[in-house]
Amino acid sequence: MSMVDLNELWRWAEDELESLWDQEKAIVTSLPEKHRHVLFSRLSLVYLRYIVVARQLDVCYSSMLHVQKRRDISAIMRAVLGRVVELKNELAILDFNETPFIGAALAQLKMSPEQTDPPLTLFVNGDRDGNASVRSASETERKQLVQRVLLKLERNPRRQLSADSASMTWDEAVALIQIHERARQGRLRFNLMKQIRQQKMATGRGLHKLKPAMNTYTAAIKIQNAWRSFLALKRVRQMRHQEMVFLGMVPKNYKENAEITRAKELEAMRTLKQTELEAQYQIELATLRDRQRDKDGAAIRESFLEQIRRWYIDHREHSGKFPDLPAEDEGGSKLIYNMADRPVETPVPVVVKKKVTAPPMAKTSSSMKRAEEDRPKGVDMAPSQWLEKIVHENQKYYDVWRDRAETGGVGWDMELLRAQVSEELNDEMRLEADIQARRELERLKSAYDRDRGRKSKGKRKTARKAAKKSKRGRKEKDLTPDRTLESLVEELVQVGIIRSYPKADIRDFLGSVAVVDPLSRKWKRDTFPGLGDIRSALIEYCILTLGSEEIRKRTPLTRSVLLAGPHGSGKSFLMHAMCNHIGATLFDISNSSLMGRYPGKAGMTMLIHLITKVSRLLQPSVIVIEDVDRLFMKKSVRMERWDMRRMRKELPKILRAIGPEDRVLLVGTSSTPWECDQRNLSQVFQRMIGIPPPDYGTRFTLWDHFIRQATRSSQYTTTPAELTNLARISDSYTPGSIARSVSEILSERRKQLLPRQALRADEFVSALARCEPVYKEDEENLRLWYAKTPCRRKRHRNAETEEEEFLAGNGSVKEKKKKKKKKKKGSKKMGVKSTKAKKKSK
Repeated sequence: MSMVDLNELWRWAEDELESLWDQEKAIVTSLPEKHRHVLFSRLSLVYLRYIVVARQLDVCYSSMLHVQKRRDISAIMRAVLGRVVELKNELAILDFNETPFIGAALAQLKMSPEQTDPPLTLFVNGDRDGNASVRSASETERKQLVQRVLLKLERNPRRQLSADSASMTWDEAVALIQIHERARQGRLRFNLMKQIRQQKMATGRGLHKLKPAMNTYTAAIKIQNAWRSFLALKRVRQMRHQEMVFLGMVPKNYKENAEITRAKELEAMRTLKQTELEAQYQIELATLRDRQRDKDGAAIRESFLEQIRRWYIDHREHSGKFPDLPAEDEGGSKLIYNMADRPVETPVPVVVKKKVTAPPMAKTSSSMKRAEEDRPKGVDMAPSQWLEKIVHENQKYYDVWRDRAETGGVGWDMELLRAQVSEELNDEMRLEADIQARRELERLKSAYDRDRGRKSKGKRKTARKAAKKSKRGRKEKDLTPDRTLESLVEELVQVGIIRSYPKADIRDFLGSVAVVDPLSRKWKRDTFPGLGDIRSALIEYCILTLGSEEIRKRTPLTRSVLLAGPHGSGKSFLMHAMCNHIGATLFDISNSSLMGRYPGKAGMTMLIHLITKVSRLLQPSVIVIEDVDRLFMKKSVRMERWDMRRMRKELPKILRAIGPEDRVLLVGTSSTPWECDQRNLSQVFQRMIGIPPPDYGTRFTLWDHFIRQATRSSQYTTTPAELTNLARISDSYTPGSIARSVSEILSERRKQLLPRQALRADEFVSALARCEPVYKEDEENLRLWYAKTPCRRKRHRNAETEEEEFLAGNGSVKEKKKKKKKKKKGSKKMGVKSTKAKKKSK
């Protein structure tokens, strides 16, 4: 896209944000809705429109070369994504569902299900939090430390055991012995057959009678026959493929498409150019900042000091004592004077707020009761933490970029760069002036008290305040105060708790959003969400919140997530994809990783302390518990108990230690969650998401995707008719089984034979038959467990009431019930029989 098109797209996105702001203002100012589904439908439309705006801004961010524009686009994009996460949590509360149904809003906006995923450009290739250079140097050093320790100590990326423990499990040892024994028997058999063959050749029994030699003419004819048949078959195969492409039965070979190849090359060149311009911009910014500091830094700092000193003197003349300079958390000297490009000469007087006396409690309670009675009951939209920032960034676009002319040849605007440097220099000099002014204030107070013959009590008061604060905010005792972070990381890597993970992209978790009639979805209470709903939910609950510190602090806190589904449904893939997108450190505290380590109560205390301490230092962090059914099993197995009960009691402590400022997430996976104690499970995991087996459309897409990925081309893929047959016969099979079947059949040898031997659908049947399907009993158990989760129980109760209202019509059933209840209560209170009862008694 050209620069003009990108600017127009950016303008459209900003105009759309302005209209969304007006729409949300109308929702807030309107009366509360009586029915949840009305507010849910209105907010789902706003939610989808925000996602559309975020996707358009993502196109602008990925395609632009202007550094300052990309920074402003990333800022507004983070604000929009924060609002998306906020709305997703509100929709989940209104719909009583972790994956709220938005099919009706999709149909109303005429959007495809593929457009519901928020963009992830800010969380790919290290470009997190808007810009990789924004991240602190300490965070980068810690990530490099973990990578260095993993490369040095971890041999097996899946599992690394300590030297004092067993080198492998019982099953692994048996498998290794079987492999070596079969190899030994194979070598013996080969030597025996070799000796028998040599003996036969020596005695002459193995020699066959030689056929008469073929003449040159016959040999040439046979060679020509074979070559012409090969050429004819190749030509027929090409003609058949061209005919199927013409009819639309087979897709074109996109690998040989020159336009797509050129587009990929341009994208790579654009990314390289963006990196170069970003580096040049940082150099120019640092040079200009140093030059401006050397030129005007001292004068600006001195002007700030003069204004603070004048404020001290004025306050001393009016009140008779020196004031306290506001703390930096409260704004510092910004509260004293207005900050613009340059400091204002005349200080702004500090306004002391008078205490407003509250009315009597009786009047307050009565007025509150009247206000509550007058206010209609219903469901309101929760207040937003992001709308103010969205409006601010939108206004910044209109003030700076909307009517600004483009400057050619450079990736930034020098006028804006100078203004940015001036603002940063003012803030820096103001901080230095505040520090110096506080020192001068202490000296002034001590001199003033000395002249009046008083002792200074400032230090004593501050000491008392500090002691009180320390008592209030008492922290947990550090069990490893003398150990460095590197030694702690090495210990956890050697034990196998910190481990590496394979590369994965959550966008490869294929599946569509569930598009079902809302009424049938409410009353069929055991319906599973679509795989696209699960993908979007994990992007918004986990990746966006853990990837950005600002989004984490301003959105509802998600501490733990449970992924439940059959083997091969993609639980581990989703977990690794989350870690890849946010660059997280993976802590594995599964039952298999902790077997035989940190025994006893003291060992468990040390383990919990190490996990909480190191996960905070290496955030973002993901703490994983695989197969949580072993940990929360109703009847635990004696062989795998170790300290399961103690670990189960300590898990809530890890969750309570996670605050809004900590980018730490607990993720659990389970294949048989119905065997767990539901009460203990709901106490640990905040969100529970069930992953069902894929439906027909998803299986069709999976077969096509895995075959294309294995062959690296669409020329040798099967036809849609064959893919349809594969999708039908793979019913009740998971994506893992389909991927395993494709990788088993399409070996390197089979890929080499593809030009001569076409790929058939029946080749995958034998490999698929060797995989384990999801049986009906297991699927029904998963469905029943999912229906008993806390969120689904609320949904069921709400669905039952809505169903009764719908079937009764105009609420007549409820009115009868209310009347009956009132009669019973009145008769009990009065203790007198009703008139009908008196007549009957007479």
